[in-house]
Amino acid sequence: MNPKYRITAGLIGGLGVVVLATQIMLNLAQHGVGLGLTLWGLAGFFTILTNALMAATMLTIAITGQRLSFGWMTMVTLSMIVVGVVYHALLAHLYNFSGLNWWTDQAFHTIFPALMLWFWLMETTRHDPRGGQPLWWLIWPAGYAVYALGRGAVSGWYPYPFLDMGQIGAGAVAVNVAAMVLGFGVLGYALNFIGQRMPLRD
Repeated sequence: MNPKYRITAGLIGGLGVVVLATQIMLNLAQHGVGLGLTLWGLAGFFTILTNALMAATMLTIAITGQRLSFGWMTMVTLSMIVVGVVYHALLAHLYNFSGLNWWTDQAFHTIFPALMLWFWLMETTRHDPRGGQPLWWLIWPAGYAVYALGRGAVSGWYPYPFLDMGQIGAGAVAVNVAAMVLGFGVLGYALNFIGQRMPLRD
């Protein structure tokens, strides 16, 4: 691996940790609950979980100096792209952040998705064609949907309006989840197609 990309991965991963820590501190100050409840609340969001996964992935690359598999890197990149697209298409108009909250919001939903896509294009090794591989990448969003709906069923709180059983009903939630998984799959196959044409890298 080119040392500059190892350094870049470390910078992206380190910045991810800083932004996540900043968001934790902001929530602690704003909501007045303990660290445990703050972490539990943040862990309800696909955005937070996926950005944490991204940061861990990039730090692993920086520490080991080794590329991770095409499948793993593409799953993380795909998830980050979905974080950005869904937020800007469906959720951004619901919020009016300012100060540090605006910066963390932009980092999670715009900056990190763009950086992850750039890194994927520049440094991910081309893989042998495997047409069914994108189906495995659906485990992350589908697993999250089950987790979020399970949490909501117990607590009555849903992290996103399109998952809110109490407000829109089970039928609408099922349609929303199916549409997002389908969109995730289509984008996954698009990235898989691009990946098959990437140059081989050491």
